[in-house]
Amino acid sequence: MKKIAALLFLLGLCFSFSFCSSDTPEQATVIPPATTPPTTTPEITDYKLIPVPANAGTGKKWEFQTDMSDDFDYNYTPSTTKTTFGNGKWTNFYHNSWEGPGLTKWKYENVIIEDGILKLITTRVEGETKSYDYGGKTLTGKATRLGAVVSNKQIVYPVYIESRIKIANSVSTSGAWMLSPDDTQEIDFMEAWGGKAARNNVTGGRQFSKTIHLSHHVFIRNPFQDYQPADNTTWYTDSKVGDWCDAYHRYGVYWKSPTELEYYIDGKLVRSTNNLDTAGGKDGIDPYSFTSPTKDPSTRTGLNKPMDILLTMEDQNWRAGIGCTPTDEEIKDKEGHTMKIDWVRIFKPVNN
Repeated sequence: MKKIAALLFLLGLCFSFSFCSSDTPEQATVIPPATTPPTTTPEITDYKLIPVPANAGTGKKWEFQTDMSDDFDYNYTPSTTKTTFGNGKWTNFYHNSWEGPGLTKWKYENVIIEDGILKLITTRVEGETKSYDYGGKTLTGKATRLGAVVSNKQIVYPVYIESRIKIANSVSTSGAWMLSPDDTQEIDFMEAWGGKAARNNVTGGRQFSKTIHLSHHVFIRNPFQDYQPADNTTWYTDSKVGDWCDAYHRYGVYWKSPTELEYYIDGKLVRSTNNLDTAGGKDGIDPYSFTSPTKDPSTRTGLNKPMDILLTMEDQNWRAGIGCTPTDEEIKDKEGHTMKIDWVRIFKPVNN
């Protein structure tokens, strides 16, 4: 009996202090360690709420322009005729009857919307050709059908415009820009030749797939003259990005005044032009007084005209002329040869 009592006593101790081995021991209450809160801010997905990177000015704030901004979150059936969409905000063509530069043939049906993304697509029709001027000669080649979109209202300074875009993996041009209705003043806040093809990266040794062009033009139409800055600041590269066609990026410009432009990529100020003239007289807004009817520097206006917003793909003269036009085989890559626009947003500075 003593032996039995002693055994029962030991078993009681074992269960009381959980010293006995078992495949399913009782679980003690565990207090989890303190957690560290996330150090990153969740991504803002509402395009209206993404902070405007430019400074609106003392006593000013940015006001979202509903009448022209668009997230393309609606249905649109591609049309073979000229038509408006987005509650009348856009037209599925250029802002006049011109069919495009070089081998470009802008077509209504090359503008589509899918899953909230505006897409400008590339196609080619067998046997269709086009002639264009290059190097003082008239050349003929396979026409490239592409998409173009224009706003049905103009914007004018001061204004901030930005678009989230995935440029095409094509030797053709992806562009987001503005142009006055009379074609004399232009602001290019994204111009890119995004193709990874080897021949896209040989002109002057520049790697176009890794470069974004940020520029502007002032024109005299008769006789034709065109000025745009040519300094290296108009070409932007980012070692962290690599090929720009691999992902969506935000491209914007603050058209602050007729003589002030600030270019932004992914919310970062990457270029500014803020005068009419620079040393040497070649890289300002209008150093040759093209915006002055009398060519008098004191009367030039700079970039002062209301402008249409344009989203386009182009098979340009100077590119086609050196063989940088898409091949039939390349165009079979529909995804790669599509420029994708997630949204366009516009803000005006107003009194705070």
